[in-house]
Amino acid sequence: MRTRFIIAITLLFGLSTAVKAQTLGDFIPKEDRGAYGPREFPSKDVYIASFAVNFQLYNLRSTSTKGGFANKMLSGDTKASLAVGLDIPALTLQQITDEAYKGFVAELEANGFNVLNPDAAANAPYYENYERIDNMEMSLSEAPGVITVYPSNTTFFVKGFNNSGKIKRAGMFSVIGLADRLDEVGSYPKLSRDLNDATIVNADMYVLFLDVKKPYQGNGAKLTANTNLRLSAYDALTSRMASGKNSFTDKLGITASEKKEVTTTARTAIDFVAGRNKIGGSPLGTYTGVLKKDLAITGVVAQEKVESYAKTKNDYIGTETAFGKMYRTEDISVENTALIKADAGKYEKGVEQALHAFLKHHVGEFKDKFFK
Repeated sequence: MRTRFIIAITLLFGLSTAVKAQTLGDFIPKEDRGAYGPREFPSKDVYIASFAVNFQLYNLRSTSTKGGFANKMLSGDTKASLAVGLDIPALTLQQITDEAYKGFVAELEANGFNVLNPDAAANAPYYENYERIDNMEMSLSEAPGVITVYPSNTTFFVKGFNNSGKIKRAGMFSVIGLADRLDEVGSYPKLSRDLNDATIVNADMYVLFLDVKKPYQGNGAKLTANTNLRLSAYDALTSRMASGKNSFTDKLGITASEKKEVTTTARTAIDFVAGRNKIGGSPLGTYTGVLKKDLAITGVVAQEKVESYAKTKNDYIGTETAFGKMYRTEDISVENTALIKADAGKYEKGVEQALHAFLKHHVGEFKDKFFK
């Protein structure tokens, strides 16, 4: 016979007093060259089709092991759940995004580019049947554990939204609803053609604060999270995420099943795409700026290690009865919740520095490579 034993642990972590002034780590950008081909940018007109900053604010994960009877020993099931959140106001995230966008436009103009306003694209055939949104709202639907923020008082065009509120993308897989950001960027030659070969820009940045791992589960279920604030070069984000139009807590994953954990690529990148070949429809020019490694933002979030560990309960002795030897053990479930606090002012300054460094570098590289 088995009994069930539930342990619930809730921990709240404050910001360590050891945190110093915020600084950036090694900044190592690079160009993602991709397939080699034509590198012609016919115009200094630029149209910003998309600009978003994705902020990781929480991570909710579960892992488990199955018990059983083997080698004359009965083992119980184990399950570990870990929920970690970052305490940053939504207003701070909006201010960071607005400043990054304003600085990006100013950098383009300072390098001699003409930034087209949305009205220039409103009648483009590419945007036929698209929805014009003059002030995009923050979204919890684009990536698990992430809130996606768009610059305020700007206009973007979208194909619409799916049932979970995620933006529908253009591209070769759009018919079956599987198009992603890369597919949409691949469709930009059509938009560039409509805008007299203007360069189409898509900027997508990810600010992460956690490294979450599932170490070897050997003698039980275990999850470990380490704080690590950074501009992400490339990561695979996994967190609980509800599907469908649910309540706010569902979208956060708080009331969603662990079976709805979702993994999404978190890659900071900026794409410049121009022109369209008459044969084949490929672009005349492409430039994609990325990071070679994560850009650390230090002195903002204290170094914390948060762990959830459910150790397997074993019975290898047993109890003699009139009917033979009986074994008894427990199933163990451990839940750990942590709220990481950070100074909003330091977070804002540090993240703005990282975004500015990334965007400024790649605007300069784009100009120097193609418009000397």
